[in-house]
This record gives sequence, C-alpha cells and structure tokens, in this order.
Amino acid sequence: METITEKFTSDWFRGKKVTVMGLGVNEGGLGVAKWLLRHGARLTVTDLKPKSALAGSVGALLSVYLKESGRSGTVVHRPKFVLGRHEERDFVRADLVVRNPAVPDGNPFLTAAERAGVNVEMDMAIFFLLCPVPIVGISGTKGKSTVTTLLGEMVRHYDSRTVVAGNIRRSPFDDLDRLIRVSKCGGRPIPVVLELSSWHLDGLEKHRLSPHVAVLTNILEDHLNRYGSLAAYARSKSLLLAFQDESDISVVNADDPRVTKLGSGRRPNGGFAFGGRRFPFSVRPLRSDGCFLRRGQVILRERGIERSVLPVSDVPLSGSHNLSNVLAACAAARKIGVPIRTIAAAIRNFHGVPGRLELVDTVGGVRYVNDTTATMAEASIRAMEALATSVKPPQTILLAGGADKNLRYGPWSRTVKRLVRSVVLFRGTATPKLQRSLRTVGFRGEVILVDSMAEAVRNAVSLARSGDTVLLSPACASFGLFVNEFDRGDQFVEEVGRLVRQERRSVHRFKCDQKIER
Repeated sequence: METITEKFTSDWFRGKKVTVMGLGVNEGGLGVAKWLLRHGARLTVTDLKPKSALAGSVGALLSVYLKESGRSGTVVHRPKFVLGRHEERDFVRADLVVRNPAVPDGNPFLTAAERAGVNVEMDMAIFFLLCPVPIVGISGTKGKSTVTTLLGEMVRHYDSRTVVAGNIRRSPFDDLDRLIRVSKCGGRPIPVVLELSSWHLDGLEKHRLSPHVAVLTNILEDHLNRYGSLAAYARSKSLLLAFQDESDISVVNADDPRVTKLGSGRRPNGGFAFGGRRFPFSVRPLRSDGCFLRRGQVILRERGIERSVLPVSDVPLSGSHNLSNVLAACAAARKIGVPIRTIAAAIRNFHGVPGRLELVDTVGGVRYVNDTTATMAEASIRAMEALATSVKPPQTILLAGGADKNLRYGPWSRTVKRLVRSVVLFRGTATPKLQRSLRTVGFRGEVILVDSMAEAVRNAVSLARSGDTVLLSPACASFGLFVNEFDRGDQFVEEVGRLVRQERRSVHRFKCDQKIER
C-alpha cells in the first residue's frame, strides 16, 4: 500500500478512506478532519463521546463540507460520523487511520488496523511530513504553552505571517495550505512555531523527525499513568531532540539535570548522540554561548559576544519559572534571527497565557487566579510559591484535586501546609491521595470536598477575606468533573464573572438607595 511517507503531497489523500479517531473539542482531531475533507478524503470520524458532547465540532466539520461542496470543480465527500462508540470495520477497511494523541498504544482498534496493514498516524506526524518549511517545536513538562505563545509574539513582530499552533488549542492544519502555496511560489518561508506534547513526539519517532529548532523547557514527573515510569516519560521528551542533525538547533534548559544529560549517550532507538547544536538557557550565568541572567539583566551571548536584552525588572510575568520561560523564548527567537530590540519589546508587552497564573478579577478585595493548566504537583507548587506573601497566616485559598496521573504529593502537601490557609478539593481519583498527604504532613487548615466548580467557588468565597487570593491550581488532571483543563478554567472564569456581576448589582442598589434617602 502506498503511504503518505512515500508521496509527501496533499494530493495523496484525494479519494482515500481515512478514519479520524477522536474528533475532540479543541481543534486537534477537528483541525486535521477539516483539512482532510477539503482535500477530498472519504472521511469517517469516530469518537467515544456522544454527538451531544461533540455538537460544536460536528457542526464545524459539516459547515466546511457545505462550503467546499458548493465550489465548482471541487469533489468533497460528506463525512461519516460514528459517535459514542468505535466500529472495527472503520479501522481495518481504511487506507489511513489518524489517531488522537490521547489514545494510548495498544488500543484494540489501532491494533486491528495495524494487523490489517493500515497505516496509523498522528495528525502532527502528517503535518511534519507535509510541511514545506522548517519548524520550531517547543516541548517540556511545564512552560511550553507560555514559551510557545511568547516566542510566537516575538516572531510575529518580526514576520506577521508567522504560524503559532499545536497543543495550544489551534491546529497547524489551518495554515498548511498557505504554507505549501507560498513555498511553491518561491516566497520567503513562513515561520512555524508549534507546541508539541510528549504524545506528539511519540508519533514523530517512527519517521525519525525532530524540529529544526527544538526548545525543551524541562522534564518533571508527569503522565506516569500513561508512561509507567519517569524514565519512559523522559525518553519520550528526548525525541524532541533525538533526530536533529548538525544544521539544527536545540535550545535546552541548563538548570534541569534531566534535560542536560539528554544526548550524552545514544539516541533513544540507537544510533549516534543527538546532533543538534546546543544553545542553552539558565537563570544563572553561563560560561558558554546562550541566554541567561546576570546582575538583574537578561543576557544573550553569541559567538562569545554578550548583549543585554532587557532588565529583569521589565519582565511583567511573576515567578522564577516564568523567568526561565522568558529565557527559553528569547534564546529560540534569537537563533531564528529575530532582532534583540524586537525580542525585548515582545517580552515587555507579554502578560501571560490564559489559565496560567491568570488574574481573572478581584471581587470584594479577593483576587481570583486561574492556574488550571497546573495538572501536576510541581506546577501547583510553583503557583503557590509565585503568589506567596510574607503575611502570616497564609492568605491563599487553594482549589485543587481531580483525576490521578500516578503522581506523588509529598512536596505539594508540605507547600500547602506552609503557604495555604484552606483547601477546596474537587472529587476525583487523585483526591484521596491529596487528602492522605495533607493529613500526613499535619495540615491544620479546613479541607472541603466539592462536586462542581460552582460549589468550589461558593465555598472559596465563604472562606476568603479581603486581601486573600483564591487560586485554582489543581495539581491533577481534569477528567471526571470537567471535559478537560480548559473547560475547568473556563468554568472558573465564568463563576468569577458571576461574582463580579453580583458585586456590581450590589453597588448599583446601594447607590440607588442613597439617592432615595437624599
């Protein structure tokens, strides 16, 4: 069977039977499905979620079908939907199966497809195979979304055509046709900046693909429910760098020992040591070329020549972890030719990414901070530390808990004991572990269990006083009570918005009462 790896062209898909496994709600499966439909594939979309849960994505795909079918000279096929279940025939009779990255290896339907000789790919692997320009890829346990977004801003200031996509709720397939068209016309290549999850990297391995510029923020304990061990997870992250050659660049965190030792041995599947040219970043001074902090300045050293980018005091993001993110973005931007003055201007105007230490609003003197993407203990610890004050007792009300990823919570509970006054826990498979860990360290604050975001915020309001912070930083996955971490954050923002509206109505009524008394 002829495969896309043999053709490297979008024309291969025309008339082919393609099954997309996992439509989703965040542009992952939907993005590639729309592109496949536009390019004439006979598309089957299958998802375990029912149609009611996927109504938005189903409607968006049908809208593309109606639009494309109305164009003269274009052959498009109405997509077939198999929702609430999977059917083996959709996998074994396909020419290609596109699997959602969240689907684990060993899934029986994927196994059946492979036994039938059907090629199984992830959407990101298809994009890499078809993308005609070099790719900047960012991965890491934490910080990758912030680095991707900030780097995207830096590069966009330099080239407004820049594509920023990937694991940030935007599909790169939305721009693939434009990238191909510009490349065929011989125009200046459009920069492509992608956030890549470890699962995306797994999908690239069989094609021995790594991005031209690879940025690895860190490797921390996470996703052990998927990988089984930290070593296996670290190996997955190493794939970001594993297949680079001497013309490629690896921007790596010199402060993370797991990152710095990558490439000191052999590639994950054998072969030579990693081939990319290293350009490290560090919150401490470096003796080599790289991007680092020294005496309150962000410094870039290239070919032994040092230049100051901006003072640390000009960085608007809070937390030492965000300084590391800024350095990573700064280093990557410089290696792809962005001028230092452009880099500095983008940093000064960057105030973070939604769901990452995002100040939603202040109500009744209480700050509400959305850190929903803290799906692991280490990330939640960093959030608590970033918001900590010298005031005793602690002024933070923490919203945490959720689905288990086989993580440990000893350091997290000790940080809670030190920096948090009360905890509101969402019920989930990990929550009993959090409760036990808090008891083990002797946390004496109030711990409340809830079944919804509305209940969580309601309890937080009753616990908080003026000057306090209500921090949503769950340290767990979202599944169970929420669709995903974005849904969890959106619900938090919605509940805070309800508090804001209630406060405004109260103020309005007070002013009206004053007028009546006069």
